[in-house]
Amino acid sequence: MGCRVERIVLTLQRMNTAEPSANHIESSAANQLQHLQQLLREALSLTRQLAASGGAPWTPHSKRLCAFIDFVDEQNSASADGFMMPTGEAQALRFAALLKNKRDAAHLSLVQLAKLAGISLGTMKNLEKGSVSASRDTLRRLIEVPQLCLSHGEVLKTLKNTEHNYNCLIPPGYDTMEMVKELSKILNGPGGHIEQTNAYLEHRSAMALLAECQDPGFVARFREPFPSKTLASKVITEAGQVPFKVIALGPGDGHLEVRFLQCLHGKLENPDIKFVLFDISHPLLTTAYQHTLDVMGSAVDTVMIQGNFHDLAQHPQVTELDAKTPRRQVRVYLMLGHTLANLDNEPRFFQHNLSHCRPGDFLVLDFQQRSSPATATEAEIRRSDPALSNPYPAKKEDWLSTPLRMHCPDLISYKFSLELEMQCPIQGSYMLDVFATVRSKSQPEKRFSIFRHKRYDEEMLRRALSRFGWECVTTIPFGPDKSNIAMLLIKRDIKRPTE
Repeated sequence: MGCRVERIVLTLQRMNTAEPSANHIESSAANQLQHLQQLLREALSLTRQLAASGGAPWTPHSKRLCAFIDFVDEQNSASADGFMMPTGEAQALRFAALLKNKRDAAHLSLVQLAKLAGISLGTMKNLEKGSVSASRDTLRRLIEVPQLCLSHGEVLKTLKNTEHNYNCLIPPGYDTMEMVKELSKILNGPGGHIEQTNAYLEHRSAMALLAECQDPGFVARFREPFPSKTLASKVITEAGQVPFKVIALGPGDGHLEVRFLQCLHGKLENPDIKFVLFDISHPLLTTAYQHTLDVMGSAVDTVMIQGNFHDLAQHPQVTELDAKTPRRQVRVYLMLGHTLANLDNEPRFFQHNLSHCRPGDFLVLDFQQRSSPATATEAEIRRSDPALSNPYPAKKEDWLSTPLRMHCPDLISYKFSLELEMQCPIQGSYMLDVFATVRSKSQPEKRFSIFRHKRYDEEMLRRALSRFGWECVTTIPFGPDKSNIAMLLIKRDIKRPTE
């Protein structure tokens, strides 16, 4: 949390001392106001977290921040949370329905909610009837009622100006019920291979993954050092001030992707960003979408699409560009959180699923680097990779065991282990196959290959990508010791054919 506070303070200081050029004074001022709104929302969120954890002295500062947000809001003719105020009957009715559902779920009467929010009973009744629109101050007061659990993003969705601004697409033939049935059938069979998608598919599996990702130790070691600012600067240096379509493949809870969006948006003179969240897991997808709205508001045009990124080429809604945009759009594909390792066959993915990419499009990958040379023997790898000599992490075990506990009614016990696989599609890489040995009442002991971790040699990974028309722009090492994890920013090579 300290790193986030320091980043907010430094950014505010830079905004205070910046000297915009004469040609861009108006646009720069507008962009600075939008950026300031995002920073203030994040600062308010942090302040409330501190207050909620017992820091009573933070409460008055939270109120002062709210007042300052209102001032910035007035200057920018927009609300403190990035959305315009409702002006139509349809918007008021959508907000009325949301408010009543939230109040009922909290088991609050109209009188109780009015008292908690500091709003008159008459105003509350009219809001729930949809006969009046909420003012900015009223919205802020309602959002600050903890029992109501009303978020900025939920309010934003009710205030969209168009009735046809859908935010989610599920392709024809995509049937999660059949996928879950197939998973249950395999888990109650004699053993076998479980495709990695199933580790994220269901709600309980997604919740276990989120618990691991949001663990303070994990955040401090892997998320706080994430080089979002450097990455955004490199992208703009290479692409210029152009419209972007940012496509997050398997974004999990979306925190890393949104941090990159914040930095990209803040560095653009006239931000024009479309953001696509593409994931197979509905609970993860909606979690990432909600986080995007809470942080970015309407600063970016966000849509979520549910599907398997192994079939990316079959989803034109993800890959196509906006024909109405007068300037050249640039795609930026994000595969963060070691998503690269989730691919069954990396060369096939780059050759076929990304064949639509044009010269100048970007792909961002982070991956675990191998600690031994590419020429190392199996014995040398076993000595150098700590994962092969240490117990499998308890939090990962809790996450990956969720499908076993959900779908095996006669389960007695399970035990996880790693097996080294040297034969991988990318030369110089190796795989750690996660096996679950399962004991049940009705069947003999069985084994499932349930997940895979991969280690890559950076130079050989670059060469593989180059064969398919992707050239490395920069490598950014990060992670606990800045040697075990690296990020590659790669660009579709203008010199190579795109077909």
